[in-house]
Amino acid sequence: MRPTKIIILSLTIAALLWRCTERIEVEVDSTYTRLVVEGYLTTDTMTHSVKLSLSGDYFANKPADRISDALVRIDDGDQIVELTESESEKGLYLTEPDYHGIPGKTYTLLISQVDIDADGVYEEYTSESELHPVARMDSIGLELMETPHFKIYQVLVYAWDPPETNYYAFKVYINNTLLTDTLSELIVQSDEFFNGSYTYGIPSQFLDQDEESEVLLPGDTVTFELNGITEEYYQYIMEAQSEVFYHTPMFSGPPANIMSNISNGALGFFAAYSIDRSSVILEAE
Repeated sequence: MRPTKIIILSLTIAALLWRCTERIEVEVDSTYTRLVVEGYLTTDTMTHSVKLSLSGDYFANKPADRISDALVRIDDGDQIVELTESESEKGLYLTEPDYHGIPGKTYTLLISQVDIDADGVYEEYTSESELHPVARMDSIGLELMETPHFKIYQVLVYAWDPPETNYYAFKVYINNTLLTDTLSELIVQSDEFFNGSYTYGIPSQFLDQDEESEVLLPGDTVTFELNGITEEYYQYIMEAQSEVFYHTPMFSGPPANIMSNISNGALGFFAAYSIDRSSVILEAE
């Protein structure tokens, strides 16, 4: 983020208690190699993926090794589907393109036929994630904030938040191109301060007009994506944020391992969540 964007975002976060996070690489001491899992399942009908790799030595400057030939399955309580390893990307396991999650179901990730500690004995790993429903948006809007120092469009969201406790993640697209493809651009939020209320156009994303990828022109379509995530996934992201934003390289030690919902000492996360989207076209001034 540019400095002006950070200032505006920080002020708005302070007022509304919204937070930004950053994706991190999970690394541990080289004497203890672990399985690292990154898997997501949503309500979109599409090919969903689970990535398997080995944890890396903090001081080793090389990509993490991927895990091939594992047996990866997802159990929704009614049926078990087996994922297929990608032919083009080692360690990436894929569902069929017609697969999708259903709100209210609990999904169990099953990983077997892997020997992470290289002792000749296969290990098994599991993870569970309940797929929560998500609030439906009425609409979104765009509001220009401009000073001599910056020009930013706020994405305003109009929606009812359900009365139960909910946790959200926010993503934004311009002309179908995802801008928030890393956690540094992702905002996560609990509904503690607007539970059961109407949002009345609450600012939820910020598009910095000094950033080439975020520049809006008349006729451009902005799409806001609302993800209904679990409290556990929310906490996982917040811990990742803490590791990234509150460690000074000169004075801090190696990154600590953030929480995981994978069994048997593995790292990473398997997250299931619902999606709702709303779009708006920027009108000419």
